[in-house]
Amino acid sequence: MRKIIQFSFFCMALALSMKASAQLPGPKLPKVLAFANFTYASPSNSDFKNISNNGVGFEAGAGIGMGKTLIIASLGQVSYNIPNTFIATSATGIAFTSSSSHLKVTPLKVGIRRYLIGGLFLNGNLGVAMQKYDNSTVTGSTFLYEGGAGWKIGFLELGAAYTGFNLAGTSQPVTANALLLKAGLAIKL
Repeated sequence: MRKIIQFSFFCMALALSMKASAQLPGPKLPKVLAFANFTYASPSNSDFKNISNNGVGFEAGAGIGMGKTLIIASLGQVSYNIPNTFIATSATGIAFTSSSSHLKVTPLKVGIRRYLIGGLFLNGNLGVAMQKYDNSTVTGSTFLYEGGAGWKIGFLELGAAYTGFNLAGTSQPVTANALLLKAGLAIKL
C-alpha cells in the first residue's frame, strides 16, 4: 500500500511540474505577415488634380517583427489616369498628346506597422516612386512617403493612406499627393 501511495504522489508531482513548466514563458517567436491589396488612388492636391483624376493598382508585401510591431516591405504599381483634355507643355515640362495617357508609378517601400487593438494598425513607409508615362519618354524616380491606418479582420485587410512624391521629368517641382484606399488579403502567423 505504501508503494501505491508513493507512486501516486510521484505521479501528482510529475503532473504538477509539467503543468508549471507549460506555463513558463518561453522565447517569443517572430510574427510574419504577407499581404496583397487592390489600391484606388484619388489625387488630393491641386497640382496633381490638374493632371490626373484617379488611379488604380495593386500592392504586395511582407513583414516580420516581434509582438505588435512589424518591419514591412512592399512593391506595387498604380496607374494614374491622365484625361485626354489635359495637354501640358510649359507648365510642367512634360508634353502629352491630346489622347488620354497614364502615369505608371511603381512604389518600392519599407516601413513600420504597429498593431493597436482588435486588428487596428498604423503604418508609415518611406521609399522610391519609379515613374513612367505611356505617351512620353520621360521616366524617373523620386522619394516617396506614405502614412496610414487599417483594420485586419481575419484574412481581410482594409486600409487608407496618404502618399506623396514629386513627378519625374518636370521643369518645376510638381508634388503628387494622393489618398489611397486599399482592400485585400493578409495572412499573419
